[in-house]
Amino acid sequence: MPSDQTLPSRQSDQVTQSFAEVTELLDVAPGTLRRWIQRFGDFLNGASTDVDARFTSTDVETLTIVRGLLAEGNTYEQITHRLAVLQSANQPARPAEGGGHALAPVNNTMLPHAVGELIYTISDTQQAILNSQSALRDLMGVVVQDNFNLKEENRKLRERMLEIERTLAEYQRREETRKERLESRLRALESTLGALQQQVAHWVQLQRQRRRGWFW
Repeated sequence: MPSDQTLPSRQSDQVTQSFAEVTELLDVAPGTLRRWIQRFGDFLNGASTDVDARFTSTDVETLTIVRGLLAEGNTYEQITHRLAVLQSANQPARPAEGGGHALAPVNNTMLPHAVGELIYTISDTQQAILNSQSALRDLMGVVVQDNFNLKEENRKLRERMLEIERTLAEYQRREETRKERLESRLRALESTLGALQQQVAHWVQLQRQRRRGWFW
């Protein structure tokens, strides 16, 4: 829905539609239509939320504008302000049947005000886009910094793992050296024990020979 839409005139107010017909025409749920009527009732011709309520063609056109503004992402407060500006661009309204506000054709002398409001809205939209871009840049900065921090932590972790591997390798080398020394000492002890056993056997043999000589 274009932002410079004007509120409809009252030339075809005699044409009315039911609540169900309006929900089908606007393609909205009954609850949504009731909420719009309650929120923007000041800009309608006395339309109510009753099931048997009747809506003029002006009401339908105004609700169509509301639907379009909502589709553009406007809030209820922004839509209310927009409708008020568009209403101010019309000539003074005559009282409508049922207590509603009648809206006259557009007064060309009020168009500069409507154009100014449109420019103001566009400026706000551009500022919102710039703010979003700034927030996105800040987010990207945080992501880049987190990525850098992760890389630094990963580097420190790799260095720590290499240090542990070096320490483990040194420990294994020392264990191998100690094992070799123990095996060498064990072999030396076995050799010494073998030599002692040979000496004892030789001494026993000599003793036996001496004993035999005594008996001869």
